[in-house]
Amino acid sequence: MKERRFYEFGPFVMDAAERILTRQGAPVTLTPKAFDTLLLLVQHAGRTVEKKALLKEVWHDAFVEEGNIAVTISVLRKGLGESSEAPDYI
Repeated sequence: MKERRFYEFGPFVMDAAERILTRQGAPVTLTPKAFDTLLLLVQHAGRTVEKKALLKEVWHDAFVEEGNIAVTISVLRKGLGESSEAPDYI
């Protein structure tokens, strides 16, 4: 049985085991990589996550261009309803 681990921030609740993110009870659709990225960031809240660690944990040492990271962060920000100009979470 998977250990249930929930993370709460702002209006969001993240169920890590079920890989579900909700905003005020409504599901937020994220790509798998965006979810993995958010989970890593939430698990390291308040600390900087280096690009090397992000690549290792989310892309598992696969060859990834920096553009892929930027796209994933953009998808994540869109899902959270924020922009790079006025970030609340990322």
